[in-house]
Amino acid sequence: MDKFHISSTGHAVNYFPEYLARELGYYADVKLEVTADVPQMWTRVLNDLNTGTAQAALGGIWVPSMYRSRVRDYYAFAQISARCPLALITRDPIESESFEWRCLEDKIILVPGGNGASPFLFFDGLLKRAGFDVSRVKFVHDLSSPMLSELFAGGMGDALVADPITAALLVRKGVGYHAASLAEIGGAIPWSVYYTLPEVIERDDNLVGRFTSAIQRATTWLREHKAEDAREVVRKYWPNTDTDLVITIIDFFRANGMWAETVQVEPQPLNGWQEIIADAGLVDRPLRYDEVIDTRPYDFAATVLR
Repeated sequence: MDKFHISSTGHAVNYFPEYLARELGYYADVKLEVTADVPQMWTRVLNDLNTGTAQAALGGIWVPSMYRSRVRDYYAFAQISARCPLALITRDPIESESFEWRCLEDKIILVPGGNGASPFLFFDGLLKRAGFDVSRVKFVHDLSSPMLSELFAGGMGDALVADPITAALLVRKGVGYHAASLAEIGGAIPWSVYYTLPEVIERDDNLVGRFTSAIQRATTWLREHKAEDAREVVRKYWPNTDTDLVITIIDFFRANGMWAETVQVEPQPLNGWQEIIADAGLVDRPLRYDEVIDTRPYDFAATVLR
């Protein structure tokens, strides 16, 4: 067995294929012992890659985009989340039957950022693309999700962007009302990807390609099975959360494109995300596909799984 360690920016429902691959034995099938941890400071994922502690980082593609040609080149090789998993809850119920951005006019919106800038960047980008006048809202952002959730529950702000479990629990407590899921209204985006250094991808043993094949198998399994079929896996990875709630979220994600047919990053969603982060100043220009994506691991996986 070869060791493959992932340094991850979080533990999340949208990462479910990674956990599923372990429990279904897909890593073992390609002779990998896959481990993962979530550093207390999420930026340590880069240090873990640079020192060889980890063979891959899991997080937003905006990070390797920012570092490209400035500090060090990292390449994304597989996508695990093809949609933004966050939900929007509001203090007062939305009166219209379908969500409309104008309901946020003159509101204070809390957007977490404890493990990166992507929630605010994406939400702000969605508003602008919808033609919304962002001067009509105030943002409180870049603080941790637990802090902003606690503050929202205490009366701060008019709306909160949160991970789906936190959002559902706050709604259950009567703190707010579900307004929208960004997985549903936000469109396709390479939200969470695995990325690494070029020399790891170029290893003769195809370590990264083998890992990618296991993630692809798990993603395919999840697309073909209801979450109920993986109840025990859900219970194992969220032991302190209502299992039925997590199963409901997984099935909602399944229905709304969270896990695409392939784990290969698609050009059009990547381009849209690059335009948003370029507009925010993280990159000087939208990067080309081949500047941030290395397709060789997926090409190897596709051959293996054919």
